Amino acid sequence: MKQSILFVCFICSLCLFSACSVFRPAQGEMPPMTDAATLWQYITVTNPYTEWRLTDETEGIKEADPPHGPLVRVYPNRIARVSEYTANEGAIIVMENYDKDGTTLLTIDLMQKRNNYAPSAGNWYWASYEANGTVIKEGKVKQCVECHVSMAFDDYTFIHKW
Repeated sequence: MKQSILFVCFICSLCLFSACSVFRPAQGEMPPMTDAATLWQYITVTNPYTEWRLTDETEGIKEADPPHGPLVRVYPNRIARVSEYTANEGAIIVMENYDKDGTTLLTIDLMQKRNNYAPSAGNWYWASYEANGTVIKEGKVKQCVECHVSMAFDDYTFIHKW
């Protein structure tokens, strides 16, 4: 009898584990949670952001406000796309900043969601790059936090603004 109960518990645990693994939403590969240089390598070589599927909200070039370029193009990774209004850990949003002509790439900005990274700023990590990938700033960037706090109700992002 005791062996039967243990066997049934084992089978139930195995089924529960399998169900959680099978039915968990596929979010894609978890990106590195390190520094801006490693993330640049990830978004340009390992998993090129320009190949990420866009959403209706991120399709095309959009008008933007400083400190970003007058025109921007936004790329959410798979984890960001499948997240609802609160991004899951590993979500990345890349923003290309263009001059008013829309053809000159000025800088590239990145936001990455990290668990317990910066609770007062939605747990986002920020990085800014020159167009060639040189890191301008990274981490809990004061200028980014001060602006994005106005969008705390939308997980500190402007992605649904457009």
